[in-house]
Amino acid sequence: MIEIKNLNECKDSNITYGGHSGSKKGIIINNEKWFIKYPKSTRSMEVKGMSYTTTPLSEYLGSHIYESIGIDCHETILGYSNNKIVVACKDFLKSTEEILDYNAIKNNYDEKIEKYLEERSSSKFDRNNDIEEIEMIMENNKYFKKIPELKTRFWDMFVIDALISNNDRNEGNWGLIIDKETSNLRLAPVYDNGAAFYGKSSDEKLKNTLEDEFKFKQMAYDSCVSTFIQNEKIINPLKYIESMKNIECNKAIIRLIPKINIEKIKQIINEIPKTYNDIPVFSEIQRKAYIKMLEYKLEKILRPIYKKLIEAEN
Repeated sequence: MIEIKNLNECKDSNITYGGHSGSKKGIIINNEKWFIKYPKSTRSMEVKGMSYTTTPLSEYLGSHIYESIGIDCHETILGYSNNKIVVACKDFLKSTEEILDYNAIKNNYDEKIEKYLEERSSSKFDRNNDIEEIEMIMENNKYFKKIPELKTRFWDMFVIDALISNNDRNEGNWGLIIDKETSNLRLAPVYDNGAAFYGKSSDEKLKNTLEDEFKFKQMAYDSCVSTFIQNEKIINPLKYIESMKNIECNKAIIRLIPKINIEKIKQIINEIPKTYNDIPVFSEIQRKAYIKMLEYKLEKILRPIYKKLIEAEN
C-alpha cells in the first residue's frame, strides 16, 4: 500500500495557485514547491451519498496512469490535510517560468487563422474547444510550429483522457511553458487530471452500475463525453476514436496502445489504501468499478481499433 502523507506540518510556501478545480494551498516538501488540491464539497451539487468529490483520488490515479504509459506528467502524492484526503502536486515551474496554455496560444495573431475564424463566426454556438478549429490552429499557429510535440501531446491526451474518463481537458489545462527571461519554450507535462474517474459518483451509483450491464455500458461508453465539439455537438471521444477518420488520432492509438500495461495500472489502483485515520480513501466498489471500466474500454474498444489500424497499415 502507498503511504498517505500527513501534510499538516508542511511549511506554507506563500505561493497562490489559480484554476477552477477547488481550493489550493502552496506548501514546501523537502525544500521543493508543491501545492495541495482540496476536494470540493458536494453540498451544492445533486450528489447523494457523499460529502466531497473524489477529485484528489482522480488526480492521483489519472496522473500515475499517464506516467505508467511513459507520458510526462506532473508528480502527485496522496495526502491528509485539515481532516481531508487531498492530493499534493509538485510545482513543475522554475522561478522564471509560467504556463502558456492553449487559450493563450490560440489567441496569437495569424492572418490565415484570423480569416478562417471570421468565416466561421456566423454560428451562434460557442466554439470553444471546437475540434476542427483546434486542428486548424495546430497546423498554422507559430507555437505549434516551434514545438511540434505539442500536437502529439494533444492527441495523446485525447486518447488517454478517454481511457480514464477525464471529461475536462479544457483550453486552460494543457500547453507550453515559457521562460519569461529568455523566451525559451518547452512542452508542459500533463497536469490537471482531477475530472477523471467519475469523481461525483457515489458508491451506491457505482454499485448499481456494476450490477446492471446496460447501465455499465452506458456509463463506460454511451455517456462518455469530452469538452470538445464537432458540428456543434459534444464529442463522445470513444466514438470519435472508433470512427478512425482522424489520421492524427489514429497515430496516437498506434503509438499508445502497446504502451498501456493494464496489470501495471491495476497495481497502481490496488496500492491505494481503503482508509487513513478512519477517513475513507478508496472503497472496494470504487476499486472494482474503475478497473472494470478501464478493462472494458481497453479490451472492447481501444485494442480492437489498434488491431484494425495495424492491419490496414500492413
